[in-house]
Amino acid sequence: MKVLFSIAALFGVLSVAQANSVVFNSPSALNSIDGNNYYTWGIGWSMPTGDQITGATLTFNNIQLTSFGTSNPGILWTHLLNTSTANGSVTTGTDNDSATDAFAGSGLLLGKRLFPTLNTKATFSYNLDLATLTSYLSDGKFGIGIDPDCHYTDDSISLTITYSSKPTNVPDATSTGMLLGSAFSLMALFSRKITSLAK
Repeated sequence: MKVLFSIAALFGVLSVAQANSVVFNSPSALNSIDGNNYYTWGIGWSMPTGDQITGATLTFNNIQLTSFGTSNPGILWTHLLNTSTANGSVTTGTDNDSATDAFAGSGLLLGKRLFPTLNTKATFSYNLDLATLTSYLSDGKFGIGIDPDCHYTDDSISLTITYSSKPTNVPDATSTGMLLGSAFSLMALFSRKITSLAK
């Protein structure tokens, strides 16, 4: 048993990366979005140095089409943008309810969602491309572009980013090799003792 405890102690110094998450909730300006406009939600966040993004999900919570404009069914375009828009702010442009995507050619298209009926709430999510998001975050700022064709309301729009922190107390390659060597030696010794007791 002492040998087993020794092996466990050797590997106990190795720690795993810890998962963290950060949630961004949209400003109230995006609770009601008009088809005559398109919107850019600016987000600022600096990921801790050395950490890595492991997931990113944008969720529209209880969004519903409340009136048709020039487009039927209603269309909602959503983009991930490489933008320097100020943190937490929403900027608005005008496209007069055009059925085309106001952000076409900008950033990364996350999705085109159709709404064929009025006043039917839906909750849905987009998983962001992690390499693109990481690239856009190089200056600590990115954005979500939303172009509604027709009029919508929602409870909220939320973005959840998960990332792994650097492991603590992780030995370098030389130390790891020594630990593994010691562990295998102890295992071999333990095996010999078991064999001699069995004779």
